[in-house]
Amino acid sequence: MRLIKVTGGLGNQMFIYACYLQMKKRFPHVRLDLTDMMHYHAHYGYEMHRVFGLPRVEFCMNQTLKKIIEFLFFKTILERKQHGSLLPYTKRYLWPLVYFKGFYQSEKYFADIKEEVRRAFTFDLSQANAQSIRMRAQIDQDEHAVSLHVRRGDYVQPKFWDTIGSVCQLPYYRNALREMEKRVGHPHYYVFSDDLEWVKANFDLPDAVYVDWNKGEDSWQDMMLMSRCRHHIICNSTFSWWGAWLNPRKEKIIIAPERWTRDADSREIVPEEWIRVPVK
Repeated sequence: MRLIKVTGGLGNQMFIYACYLQMKKRFPHVRLDLTDMMHYHAHYGYEMHRVFGLPRVEFCMNQTLKKIIEFLFFKTILERKQHGSLLPYTKRYLWPLVYFKGFYQSEKYFADIKEEVRRAFTFDLSQANAQSIRMRAQIDQDEHAVSLHVRRGDYVQPKFWDTIGSVCQLPYYRNALREMEKRVGHPHYYVFSDDLEWVKANFDLPDAVYVDWNKGEDSWQDMMLMSRCRHHIICNSTFSWWGAWLNPRKEKIIIAPERWTRDADSREIVPEEWIRVPVK
């Protein structure tokens, strides 16, 4: 049996699920381990079943018992120790019980099954609110629609600011907007943020549409609406990464930061066809 640990918010859960789909092609006895998600209080818990109609539980057991079994019987593969290699995820192990831990934030973990991933991540519109359904129709009719995602919230907390939150600030967005306006005639911005008042105070976007109603467990609907836009300006957030990636248009323009964290550039996570701009 192969277990893949699920953790994090919706964007990270999607990367883990995409890696799981790829691994399942080679190894039928692969399961998502949702044990820790039962005790995960950040964000909105495990969302894949509610947002995409995917199976609710693959593998789940008492957390303490799971940790004991993991320690005693499983070989653990930590993504951060693989130095970007895919071999640990494709090789066969002599030991039958293997446990995988990581976030897999790159297309390379599901490069062979992109269309299957897109089908899996089809939003369940029966769960969407009426205002988002109306906005979806409006965006679909807008040939100049550009999503702009600004994440603040937890990113401005002291424990995240230095490493993540300080990366995509006003200098990055000025560079990104300038680049988008060179490439798209008359862009019409749809703004998604957990701090729209900050955006309004610091950005000059007179015709922008501010999507301000998807709160709490409805937050996934912002990703759904982003994916309907023609082009995208994302920040260093897996949430807006997926909002842009799920746009199926071949001609889409996606502007991304050249750095993902203070200490790492974005080449690993940002596909080569996306446009990376300076954050300074």
